[in-house]
Amino acid sequence: MKHFKLVENGIDVSPFLNEITVHSEQWLVDTSRQKNVPKQRETQTITLRSHADQAVLDSKTRAAMPVRYRGHPSPMASYFPHASEYVDHLVESMDGAMGRAVIVKLRPHGTIYPHTDDGLYWLLRDRYHLVLKSVTGSRFKAGGEETRMQEGELWWFDPTVPHEAFNDSDEGRIHIIVDIMSPHSIKSSFRKRLLRAPVKSLRAIVMAMVRRLAWPIQQQFSHRLAKT
Repeated sequence: MKHFKLVENGIDVSPFLNEITVHSEQWLVDTSRQKNVPKQRETQTITLRSHADQAVLDSKTRAAMPVRYRGHPSPMASYFPHASEYVDHLVESMDGAMGRAVIVKLRPHGTIYPHTDDGLYWLLRDRYHLVLKSVTGSRFKAGGEETRMQEGELWWFDPTVPHEAFNDSDEGRIHIIVDIMSPHSIKSSFRKRLLRAPVKSLRAIVMAMVRRLAWPIQQQFSHRLAKT
């Protein structure tokens, strides 16, 4: 398969699930993603690493700072030491730079609706899914391919092609999702994406430059609004 790759299996996910159960109230701390991103409306998110406090603000940062973006521990991260340690180790093992890292729950019989992650942020990074809970396996489609990820498996997949996901079970499906910019993502993934869609990639680069130039003005305007 071109858009999916099983990286590791047999991972003990019980420590992650235990801390999620103990701190289940954290699902309700930031609901901006499911409220403002229609494709994600049937999900809940716990942010482990980000560049901004809220998911919606973080998406703007990813668009304006796709190269310099670095995911930092969120206020929620301290409740999830096992998950936090895992994502840090994963990034370090690839000699990479931390992007966004989240825990995402898809509701029973829920869907993450078809979409493509467009922009330079995603072109430069590899995305990894660690399946923590999926009773029937996580059914995933991307770029015309389909797979079913199982609990305890770590997968790479390409979010820059049209993709969607399904939860066929009566229980929530939970993944840890990590974006990593690394020597591999630059030399291999970015190169392949550039060759696959050169015009689209060039457009993403130009848009990133425009947004970067506009970013200081937007920030200044936001601060002024906050003071009024």
